[in-house]
Amino acid sequence: MGPLLIFDKSFLQMLNPEEVFELRLHFKFVGTPLLIREIIADLKKEPSPERIPRTVVKTLALKMETAHGVQPANFRKLALANLCAHSVSMIGQVPVDVSRPNVHVTKDGRGTIYDSVPEQGMWRRWAAEDFSTDDEATASAWRAGLEKVDLRAVGDNWKGFAMAHFGSAKNQPQLIDAVDGMFNNPNRATQRELIALTLAFLRAPVAVSRVAFGLHSIGEISTLKEYAPFAASVTKLYLAFIGGLARGFIGPRPSHFIDLQYLFYAPFCMVFVSADKFHRTMWTATSGTNSFVWGPDLKTELATRVALRKKMKLEEQTVKAKGTHAMEGAGSIIDEQWKKYMRPRERMESGSNAKTLDDLDPEISADFEEAFKILDESKR
Repeated sequence: MGPLLIFDKSFLQMLNPEEVFELRLHFKFVGTPLLIREIIADLKKEPSPERIPRTVVKTLALKMETAHGVQPANFRKLALANLCAHSVSMIGQVPVDVSRPNVHVTKDGRGTIYDSVPEQGMWRRWAAEDFSTDDEATASAWRAGLEKVDLRAVGDNWKGFAMAHFGSAKNQPQLIDAVDGMFNNPNRATQRELIALTLAFLRAPVAVSRVAFGLHSIGEISTLKEYAPFAASVTKLYLAFIGGLARGFIGPRPSHFIDLQYLFYAPFCMVFVSADKFHRTMWTATSGTNSFVWGPDLKTELATRVALRKKMKLEEQTVKAKGTHAMEGAGSIIDEQWKKYMRPRERMESGSNAKTLDDLDPEISADFEEAFKILDESKR
């Protein structure tokens, strides 16, 4: 129980196992495809006397055994669906891919069961340094792809566009404001340009392009942000990024393009934590009902909470583990996020909310039980 949290690899690397456990007491984790790929990609990173690739992956996987979370559907798939008039929640809910084998929807469509066992198995394998041929191939492909990224060339190619649209910006925050202005501009030509940029970035199939342009032509799309807010949020980040590259406000470091993709998933969390300066700079270009937390600050609080918990008696630890009050007083990042996004625990415990399948409506409970049976049978 806790606010939905997305973290990147930079933050995970900062934490020791005790701090990861402490983090788990206060937040509900949301995974991202990027984190999995970044971790396995370390398998093919150049070794050094201080850095053995297999050991690095093992260390991170050991942390992820307890820190993994529900994986949202791929951002591209969600954005394309959004362009085809499918709603995508952007208020801290996790849209899962119901076509995945570990996801099952109840017959009436009112419930979804997400099976985390396959992901848990993957992290256990990696923690035991058991890497498959596919793992090795994925790591090699990721490294090879990163080497081909030439962000300096990308910035050069977009200089004309950036000067035409964001030429007055003196820094990255001002450029992000200019991108906002472009999305808020109801001019039909401007909105058509944004639709075209979105379709190109997403490599949209012809059918999706026809739908989007067709709806715009008949006046059904006044602004992209109103019609397809998630697709617009992805394009907004992309334009803020390439605009910053073109204007020289963002450096051409290849890993920045990977870091950018973490932010595409920001609408699906309540709290986003990172120790990467790029994420901190780009955060104002994200969308959703959420907050950014600077990784080193949260690590400091986690370390303090770990130290306090060690001084408690066992029965005190049990009580404190149920809430966010291990460290009382002003300045607590965790308490601040709980107050912002969660109902007071007293109301939750005294309320009439269902806590088990037995507390649910009998029909809904039966649907969930049937879904569990189907998942069990699929594993045999």
